[in-house]
Amino acid sequence: MRQQMALGSFIFGLSRNFAYHQLVHTSDGGWKNIDILTSKPKSSQIGQGLQGLTITGKSMYATAMDRLDELRALQAQRVPLPLVDGIGRNWGLWQINNVTETQTAIIDDGTAMVVGWVVDLKEFANA
Repeated sequence: MRQQMALGSFIFGLSRNFAYHQLVHTSDGGWKNIDILTSKPKSSQIGQGLQGLTITGKSMYATAMDRLDELRALQAQRVPLPLVDGIGRNWGLWQINNVTETQTAIIDDGTAMVVGWVVDLKEFANA
């Protein structure tokens, strides 16, 4: 089965009708500026910060709502999860910080015809 990314047992991809259209990967080089009253700020290295991932998508119908419930169930376990992309690269362990859901075009039974969603992950580096 083709997939864009697997987070633990959860699969992002067209095969599950839950594909993302944007992935933003952030990394922190560990530089902080210390303000100095009489000159320019001094840069200081305090150690590299954790990486972050923001995965954004738009899905349809009750399937999207079900997939977001699956993600929230994983989030509720409060454990870091392995992240592997579609070409087999292991990204290490990640924690689910936020799951945001925006429902639009809602029909009379409460089903959203379109669901925009954002999943914010943070690298887990306690190993």
